[in-house]
Amino acid sequence: MPAPTHRLRAFTLIEMLVVMAVIAILVAILLNLNGLVQSNAARTRARGEIQALESGCKSYQADNGSYPQDTKTDALDPRANGDPNSQAYKDASLYLYKQLSGDLNADGRNDPNANPPEPKSYLSDFFTPNRLGTDSTKAVGTPGYVTSLKDPYGNCYGYSTKGAAAEQKYRTDVATNPATAKRATPPEGYNPTGDLWSTGGKATAPTPGVTGDVTNVWVKNW
Repeated sequence: MPAPTHRLRAFTLIEMLVVMAVIAILVAILLNLNGLVQSNAARTRARGEIQALESGCKSYQADNGSYPQDTKTDALDPRANGDPNSQAYKDASLYLYKQLSGDLNADGRNDPNANPPEPKSYLSDFFTPNRLGTDSTKAVGTPGYVTSLKDPYGNCYGYSTKGAAAEQKYRTDVATNPATAKRATPPEGYNPTGDLWSTGGKATAPTPGVTGDVTNVWVKNW
């Protein structure tokens, strides 16, 4: 009597396709979860960094009477410019860096022994390399090495004193001719001191007042 034989059953093409589809779905879910975790981590870090920068601005204000302000920070309008890679963002964030770090020549170092000495830093432990945009053609210690303040998404932080400039103009107008003085319409900026924000990795022009405006995803101090 011949011994019984056992036939090996191979996977059918349909079964293989089903298995591959299940694996693809699981991989997609894991990638989405990983992206969500990374996004939440970046937003949490951005919130913490904005709070630290604003704390530095308040300390600066206590010494100088206002948040760091010049023509570049007055020019950047958070209500109209949503491109964190624009020159306006870079110029404004670089000015903020210089004033809060004391590194006026942007060489990546605060040198109290310079001639003239550079001013004190209001955030001495904040300006680590991963928070700075730099010129890859220059070395640390070379003027112009630092180009901007970088958010967790790798883009420039937004910093604007446009609202402060508008408020200053209004107060001047009130003092000189109160009968005609009026605030800017539409409003300029958001805070009468200074606006700080990260675009959350986006680079889209804002449309304030419109449902779904991109500023809803920004991490900001207003």
